[in-house]
Amino acid sequence: MPVSTLLRLRLRATLSTMAWLVAIVVLAQTRGAEAGGSPMQTRFVNETPDTEIELFWENKHAGERRTEGTIPPRGGSIDVSTFVGHEFSYDLDGKRHYILQRKPKAHVQQQFHVLAGDDHGIHVRCTLEREPESLVGLASPHLDIMVRPSWAPRGASRFLELVREKYYDGVALNRVVPGFLTQFGIARDPEQRRRWDEKPIADDAETRKFVPGHFSFAGSDVDSRTTEVFVVMPGTDREQLDYFGTESWETPFATLAAPAEMSVLTKIYDGYGDMEPWGEGPDPDKIYDVDGYTKYLPENFPKLDYIGRCFIMDEEGAGDLSVEL
Repeated sequence: MPVSTLLRLRLRATLSTMAWLVAIVVLAQTRGAEAGGSPMQTRFVNETPDTEIELFWENKHAGERRTEGTIPPRGGSIDVSTFVGHEFSYDLDGKRHYILQRKPKAHVQQQFHVLAGDDHGIHVRCTLEREPESLVGLASPHLDIMVRPSWAPRGASRFLELVREKYYDGVALNRVVPGFLTQFGIARDPEQRRRWDEKPIADDAETRKFVPGHFSFAGSDVDSRTTEVFVVMPGTDREQLDYFGTESWETPFATLAAPAEMSVLTKIYDGYGDMEPWGEGPDPDKIYDVDGYTKYLPENFPKLDYIGRCFIMDEEGAGDLSVEL
């Protein structure tokens, strides 16, 4: 090939690349000009059981709708660089849903949205390692949990992720205090505990009031939530309910499907009380030890109740676990 022809081909390729880069810059400038401010990273998560979702940017400046990508179901996600004031949309169950980018908390580096349509709740079932006969007369012999992504998207998505990972299967209900809470979320497998303990999530912005049956992640500081969750017990007084949520990490992300006073919370063993120094219950630090489940709990707290397994109903179905009592 003549040198002059080769140079023309290289020049044409260079110009093509430059045009592509210019198009990206123009798109970013268009987005920024429409909303103003600095760009932010935003994650969109698809929590439907089996539906791929195509996400669109509503380009009001140009009067058009542009695709951002297709997100697979069951926790699939994409990250988008965008601006405060931008609007995105997606279609689910024949209805278009819109998401407006709002100003985040000062310390939050990434916005987070769960795509779940009208959010009637994602049904998670946790069975108990109990004889069915001991759970007669309840609304359900299981912990039937309705996860509500619109309440706390990060918390809801993390809980569903852990359920899919089977993290909660076999865990102890290690802190059971009547009129207060039941807490769980320390995995049986030490390696699994270590791995997820290194993945804290940012706090959610919601300030919803707590009622009995609400679930929240436990934590110790800003953006400290990992795996441990608690559910508010029936009979919790108004003063305590108002106190829940005063810490930034305490945000309801789910609720029991049935009233708390008709749930399995009324049947789980509570004889050990709270952890020290408020009671004689298990020490969470000792549960985290390598022999926490093989020695510490069975030798010192033989009457504790345990979760059998947790699963998402729309992804697995009730199977033979829908026991009629």
